[in-house]
Amino acid sequence: MDANTQPEIATIWNEAKAYIEQGNFDKAIETYRYVFIRYPDNPVAVEYASAYLGDVYLTLRQLDLAESYIKKAISYSPEKPDYHYVLGFVYSVQCRWEKAIQEFEKSVSRESGNAEYLRGLGWACFNAGHKLKGLEYLHRASELAPSNVHIWLDLANAYLLTLDFEKAKQYGAQALLVDPGNGLAQEVVNKIEEFHKMFRRTRGRQK
Repeated sequence: MDANTQPEIATIWNEAKAYIEQGNFDKAIETYRYVFIRYPDNPVAVEYASAYLGDVYLTLRQLDLAESYIKKAISYSPEKPDYHYVLGFVYSVQCRWEKAIQEFEKSVSRESGNAEYLRGLGWACFNAGHKLKGLEYLHRASELAPSNVHIWLDLANAYLLTLDFEKAKQYGAQALLVDPGNGLAQEVVNKIEEFHKMFRRTRGRQK
């Protein structure tokens, strides 16, 4: 990046970040888009603005725009694993599981020890029907990041979906152990207990 543009670019990034922290996403989007107008011939600036816009639109759940901008960032730096992770996350939210797997695999191939990338891959594999492989990736992620409550919740939900209530309860309890005040973890634990009771009642009526 040209030395003469660096101060202004740094100011732009800082302004956009401040807008995001304030929850003013419209102004953040406007600021990032300004980069395309001001520095259309600066590939680094365009790449970063595209990546940031992808993140913003993902946060806003405007998934088509998120996909479009993160793909634009990938076109500049296809080797960056975090870009593929974000695109994989977009596809996961859309339940486009096979496409999500493809992107997460690219992230994991570059950073095999990244627990968050493995978590994304595991959840996508599980939901795509590759349940054993998905659980394997999730367990690997839990070993790498035992303090990550989201991994334990993914494991709890996965085992709940396989009707393995004991393991679902075990991993739900682990999530609460890691983060006792986590409201989502408490909701998952309650849901597991509720489904288990419902399952037992249903089985009882069938006998």
